[in-house]
Amino acid sequence: MAIRPRLTESSKPPQSLLGRLDTARQLGEKGDRRAGRTRLALLEAAQRLFATRSIEGVSIDDIAREAEVAKGSLYNHFESKEALADALFEMVRGHVATLLDTAVDRQTPPPERLVRGAFVILRFAIDHPESVAALLKLSPELLDDRAPLNVKAREIILEGLETGHFKGIPSDSATLLVVGAMLVMLQDSVDRKKSVKRLVARIIPLMAGVLKALGVDGESASAAAKAAARATLE
Repeated sequence: MAIRPRLTESSKPPQSLLGRLDTARQLGEKGDRRAGRTRLALLEAAQRLFATRSIEGVSIDDIAREAEVAKGSLYNHFESKEALADALFEMVRGHVATLLDTAVDRQTPPPERLVRGAFVILRFAIDHPESVAALLKLSPELLDDRAPLNVKAREIILEGLETGHFKGIPSDSATLLVVGAMLVMLQDSVDRKKSVKRLVARIIPLMAGVLKALGVDGESASAAAKAAARATLE
């Protein structure tokens, strides 16, 4: 009988994004490994299904079958399918918010900070398209400027208007413009028919156009978008 080689730390497959996030969530909590593996299997199964179908189009049976666990196991970890969807959404959304907080320097001028944040999100979408596809399906209020991630964009816009970096557009309209452009960007990122090169080539002029609509001169807007792309994607 062939002996399987033992996985060393260097040869172990990398932990999935949800695995890393769920491990961080459980730090300091007690629980057996089997329960942790089951919870993670349910989250990852839900993500795969929600990436292509609406929450209404996915049943508890679908999730249990995809996770290869008993149907009753879901209720040991989540009160309902909706609770599982909420947990998945909060994990991914919270991770993106953390990325923005750590990657975007508050000392950077508002135009550069705005496009840098957009490309940080794009980098995440390129690396984790399934997570982003599920996020889009699970968030019906993506265009609402009160949504948590959009609040950050609004804060930058208000600062830019106060400092004169942005001008000639009301803050509400500016926020909708930015959020709409980011939604286009995210939808494009989950279209796997587009190569990363084609995707970036489309997004750079899109974000430069957003800055121009906010009152930034064309040359500066183009330079800021290209610099943000290089800093984030290379």
